[in-house]
Amino acid sequence: MRFPRAPSSEHLSYQVGLDKIQEAVISSHFMHELAANSELQLYDEGQFVAKALDIDAEAVHNRLIPAMREACDTFSKDRATAARSRARENYRKYGLADPRKVGTAQFITEVMFDRQYRREPLESCSRELLCSTVAERIESGSPIEMVIPALPFKFSSPLKTRGRLPDLAELNFILGLYEIVSTIEQIYRAARPDLRGRLAGFTVVSDGSRYNRLVNEPDSVIERYRNRLGLWIERLRLEQHINILDYRSLLRDSMPASAWQRKAEIADRARTEYGQALWPIFDPNEMASAMTMAARVEPDPEYSNPAGRFVSLLKSLVYTIKYDSLKMFERMPVDAYHALYRDLTAHIFKPYTAISPSELARIRAEADVGAGLAPTERVKEYLRQTMLRESWGCAIDYMAEIKSDRELAEDPILTCLPGHLRWTIHAKAGQLAVSTPIAAGIRVQAWAGAAVFRLTRKNDIKLCTLPVLALEGAGAIPVRVSGMDDALALADQPLFYIYPDVTFADMDDFLAVVRRSLVRRRTN
Repeated sequence: MRFPRAPSSEHLSYQVGLDKIQEAVISSHFMHELAANSELQLYDEGQFVAKALDIDAEAVHNRLIPAMREACDTFSKDRATAARSRARENYRKYGLADPRKVGTAQFITEVMFDRQYRREPLESCSRELLCSTVAERIESGSPIEMVIPALPFKFSSPLKTRGRLPDLAELNFILGLYEIVSTIEQIYRAARPDLRGRLAGFTVVSDGSRYNRLVNEPDSVIERYRNRLGLWIERLRLEQHINILDYRSLLRDSMPASAWQRKAEIADRARTEYGQALWPIFDPNEMASAMTMAARVEPDPEYSNPAGRFVSLLKSLVYTIKYDSLKMFERMPVDAYHALYRDLTAHIFKPYTAISPSELARIRAEADVGAGLAPTERVKEYLRQTMLRESWGCAIDYMAEIKSDRELAEDPILTCLPGHLRWTIHAKAGQLAVSTPIAAGIRVQAWAGAAVFRLTRKNDIKLCTLPVLALEGAGAIPVRVSGMDDALALADQPLFYIYPDVTFADMDDFLAVVRRSLVRRRTN
C-alpha cells in the first residue's frame, strides 16, 4: 500500500504488503501502521481553522449534489448497457445453450454481478439461482427489493473521524446503492413499460443498535446518525428507492420469538466458549504472544487467515471503541485529548514501562474515585492495559453477536424482510458484497472515515473515504458548510476533505472541477 505523495508531505510513503491478505487483516494492519507512524499528525484546532475552507449550503444543494447525481445517472446508464453485453457473453452461466435466449432476467442479474457494484472476485452466488428469483419478480410485475445491513454510526476515534454525523462519505455510499437500483430500473422498465411506480429499491438496515453498547456508544448517537441519514435521503430525493430501518427495531417487530430466543442462546454460548478459551491467555504485557495463542485456541478459527478472526477483529476494535478508560480525560482540551489518544493507540500493543500489580491497583483506585490523573508514563501504562482489557472483552462479545446471526437457520434480516435480495459489505457465501471506492489501496467504509475528493490515475476526480489521520497527515483541506441548513449543520465537522493532489483556484472553481471530472467507477 502506498499513498500518493502530497506536494508538501514526505511522510506518507510507507509500504504495507496487501497481496493475498484478507480485508479484515488489511484494514487492521492499515490502521495500526497509520497510528504507529509518528510523522502523521492531526490538525490542532488552530491548524484546522486556518486550513479549512467554507462551502455555502446553497452551493451544496444547487451545484455539488446535482453534479454527483448527474455523474450517478450517467454511470448507471453505462452499466445498464454493459450488463446487457456481459449477460450475452455469460449465457452458459445461466444454463442457456444459446446467447439469443438471454433476456431481461439475465440482464438484471448481470447488474448484480457487475464488478463496479459487486466486489468479490470469486462467485459466492449462483447466477442461475439468482436469475430464477429475478425472473419470478418480473413475471409478477413486482419490484426487485434488496437489503443490506450498513451505516451503523460514525466511529468516535479521532484518528478516523472528526465529528459524529454523516458526511459526504455516507452520501457516497447511499448514491452507490442508488446506482444499482437505477441500473436495474432502466432495464426492467424498458422490458415492462406497462408497470408504474418503483421497480427496484434498497433497504438499508442501520445496524448501529446491534453493536453500539458493545463499544460504549449511547443510543442517542445512533438515533441522531440514523435520523440525519434520513434527511440526506430526502435532500437527494431518493425516498422512493432508498429506505433506512433500525436493526434492533426490525428484529424486535418482525422476528419470530423462537428465532429471537435461539439467537440469544447462540450468543450466550459463544460468549462463554470464547471467554473460557481467550481470557486465560490475555496478557497486556505480552500481547504478541497472546494474539498468536488466540489464533490457535479460538473456538471458531478462520484457517485462511493466519491471524485468525478474533485477532483481526481485536485490532480493528482498538480504533473503534469509545473507551470507558479514557472518560476521565474527555474534559481535557480537545487537542490534548487527541494527542493522548494518538499516543496510547500508537503504543497499544507495547508497554510504556514495567509496572507492578500493586501500583496498577493504586492507579485504578484513584481513577475509580475520580482523582485527577496526569498522563504520566505509569498512568499511560495503566490506561494502555485497561484499554486492551476493554478491547479483548469487546472482541469476545462482538464475536458472540456475529455468531448469533450466522448460526441461525436463516439470516435474521431475510427472516424479517422475506423476498429481498441480500447484500453485504463483506464477501459471504450466498450474499452479494457491495463494491466501495478504493483509496490508498484499501476500502474504508463511510462510517470509519471521512469523505475526500482525490485524483484518479487518469486525473479525474473520485469521492472516497479515508481515516482523518491519513487525510490531515497529508495536508488535505477540510471543507465546512456555511449558511443555515439543518441537514448540513455539522458545526466544526467537515462535510468533506480535498486531497492535496487536487488543484483549484477557489471553491467555485473546485465545484466546476467536480462537475467536469467526477467519476463513479469503483475499479479500473
